[in-house]
Amino acid sequence: MRLTPSAAARLYGIHRATLYRHMAAGRLSWVLEPDNSRALDFSELIRCYGEPPNHATHGATPATPLPEEDATPATERLLAELVELSRQQGEELRRLREEVATLRRLPSPNNNSWSSLHDHPKADDDFLQERPAVIADEGRERDKPDDDPHGLRAMAREMFKGSNNDH
Repeated sequence: MRLTPSAAARLYGIHRATLYRHMAAGRLSWVLEPDNSRALDFSELIRCYGEPPNHATHGATPATPLPEEDATPATERLLAELVELSRQQGEELRRLREEVATLRRLPSPNNNSWSSLHDHPKADDDFLQERPAVIADEGRERDKPDDDPHGLRAMAREMFKGSNNDH
């Protein structure tokens, strides 16, 4: 059964402009009649707006079953799995929060606790010596300019030199 937008608006007690807005937005589908007018299927109106007010339907079932009627074994099993998954995620969240709290109690990595190198093993003298690089085309040894581009070797040399003087 098809209705015009005006008849559908009267049946549902809503403004005709609302129906046209829903048709334009794609919420409510419609068909074009041979006379170029729009028509709405009654089933589409029920899908979008439910049963019209004061519309008697004999033997009709509600669109959404009641929860106690929908409890099938498969649904109960799914619900039990979801409850268990939720419990596991809660436990994981609790463990992660404890781990974060433990990590927050640790000293900062920027803490200058490495300034005394007494607890660290001593480096080999060979490691501390800067070695010149051999340049193949000239056949002689020469310092390369980017031998220590970040200054890490010089920093290590200074740190270990200070710890060697302490003993």
